[in-house]
Amino acid sequence: MQTIKANTPLPHADHAFGTRMGAFGSIEENIRQLTERLGPIAHMRQVHGDKISYASGPGVYEETDAIFTDRPELWLGVTTADCVPILISSPEAVAAVHAGWRGLQKELIRKTIQTLTDEFELEPAQIFMHIGPCIRQMNYEVEATFTEYFDGRFFIPSKRPGHLMLDLAAVAREQARDEGIPTDNIHDTGLNTYAEHTRFFSYRASKEFGDPHNVQLNLVCRKRR
Repeated sequence: MQTIKANTPLPHADHAFGTRMGAFGSIEENIRQLTERLGPIAHMRQVHGDKISYASGPGVYEETDAIFTDRPELWLGVTTADCVPILISSPEAVAAVHAGWRGLQKELIRKTIQTLTDEFELEPAQIFMHIGPCIRQMNYEVEATFTEYFDGRFFIPSKRPGHLMLDLAAVAREQARDEGIPTDNIHDTGLNTYAEHTRFFSYRASKEFGDPHNVQLNLVCRKRR
């Protein structure tokens, strides 16, 4: 699996977002290949929940949707194919978050930031966040009942009755700002997995266009001081 260099650096960390280019058949094989190139990787068996796990070493962390570590040179991986990959850095720790609509509804980003500030005695201004390739509002249609979960300002009308277009990335940004993360510390690739489904895996595009379904791996690693 090839990665793309992030368009904005994360202080205190190295990070990259995955693509579908050069991907092998399974995420396990992709992780094995990337481990040979980069070093040890800790990743998650994601379940669209709000469990947050500390990564003490490489391997898979079960039923987890956010992972963090203070170990330098241990890569953290989050897999996505439309959901929002969130990579977080700070002077003391890094984190990777899988933020689909369920995770956002459960306020997983806020909870992850709270975990970092509590565990490492960080101020919000010390935390930086990068939003990776994900499905964007112009392509993310949901049922109108989703207004039960998110504020109306995150929606625009859909052409289909009873549906709206939801901005997942905007919800993610708002949760970070609500925890005191400065706007200047929040960066976004602006990349759209659905619109660029020849470059990225997209769950919705795979159903609509018959593309092979897989996931890309997004990575962050704390730099050694």
